[in-house]
Amino acid sequence: MTKSYSLLGIAACTVAATLATGVHPAVAATVDVGNPVSGNNGFGVVVETDALLGSTESEGPVAIGGDLAYGAGYNVSLHTPGTFRVGTDAQPTALLVGGRIDYAGSSPVGVLKVLQNGYLKVGDLTGSQVVTQDSNSATVKTQVAAAGQGYNSTPRIELAVEQPALSVGPHPGLMDFTGLFASYRDRADALASCVANVEVQDPGRITLDGDRTNVLKLTGDELNALSELTFLDRPTASGPLVIDVDTTATGGVFTWDVPNLAGVSGDDAPFILWNFSDATAITIATGDSVEGTIYAPRAHVTDLDPANIEGDIVAKALTAGPLDATRAADVNAGEIHHFPFAADLSCDDGTSPTPTPSPSTSEPTPSPSTSEPTPSPSTTEPSPEPSTTEPSTEPAPDPSTTEPSPEPSTTEPSGYGDDELADSGTSPVVYASALLAVLCAAGGLLLVRRFRRR
Repeated sequence: MTKSYSLLGIAACTVAATLATGVHPAVAATVDVGNPVSGNNGFGVVVETDALLGSTESEGPVAIGGDLAYGAGYNVSLHTPGTFRVGTDAQPTALLVGGRIDYAGSSPVGVLKVLQNGYLKVGDLTGSQVVTQDSNSATVKTQVAAAGQGYNSTPRIELAVEQPALSVGPHPGLMDFTGLFASYRDRADALASCVANVEVQDPGRITLDGDRTNVLKLTGDELNALSELTFLDRPTASGPLVIDVDTTATGGVFTWDVPNLAGVSGDDAPFILWNFSDATAITIATGDSVEGTIYAPRAHVTDLDPANIEGDIVAKALTAGPLDATRAADVNAGEIHHFPFAADLSCDDGTSPTPTPSPSTSEPTPSPSTSEPTPSPSTTEPSPEPSTTEPSTEPAPDPSTTEPSPEPSTTEPSGYGDDELADSGTSPVVYASALLAVLCAAGGLLLVRRFRRR
């Protein structure tokens, strides 16, 4: 019973303290991002501005807000065309270009293939022509080439299906890339504020919790110092991992030598997010495959590494394999494997929240004693002693001993108007709460002494 009374006492004292001080206890603040790539319409690669797809392929659908250039041979949607379907289209859109096709910036022998019967959408067809017939006027699978060029000319985009010319474009504004990336940057900043709850143990090992968002925070130098990062636990939908990389020391410019990621593979990639909230230029130079989504909504991401990226890419601009002076593929970048991010993220943000004022102090309500002068029988004879909690059988004291105290008191029906009560700055609720707090403290001491005797 002593334990039960103690718990009840603690609860009562907490309430008393809240009422007496007018402040609720601080609650740890959290960041609830949900799925950080939501709004991408199922596209695995989402780029706000321009992209160069030099080499080699994306297994999933690609959405580009600006202009598109491409190398000698690039495949889009090797495995899936995605789920973004426009109007009454017979097929989903596998490649969406919000701007124009940049033929001058493409390889002169370039052929970009859209596979899995996916459709192509182009926002601005200036400088392009949609080809649906060959030189013999026979219907062919749709191509998009430079204006004035014919069937099978290069550079060209080649589909695996007959798509009506009007369906190809012009179709501006199918996605709001500006608004989407504003949200992505907010989410990246929110994730950067998360408190780290994962540490790298020598020699480069990490342990994950399966029931929370795991957060590992590293600087760019710390990340590149790891030759290997070994996962002792695999990330899951209920226990995803955010690796937040701070590049402020290098002015937002980061050359990434990807460590060997041991213990994880493509199956785990949907639950790993590489967050580069402050980076403006990221070059993937060497190293192992990147397992997980590259989340860099402010950065131009350049891939020079022949190892693969297994996950989504969110970037301001993208160069997947630069071209040399002849516009032929000079660097063989890795493939982009389609492992969409598939977890909701929530974490502590590490700030000290401002205590919330009690409603009784933010919007003071007059005590009934100020509007109805009739005193409550239980408050006309205040006593500082704890014994007042039990009714006394002694005769009432002489009226001369109940004269009001020099200090303002709301227990007396007269002598204090509304103005004087406002000047005191304290309500009857606060006086009663303070008294309750004192009683709680006294009771706690008695319980402690009783427990010690036991």
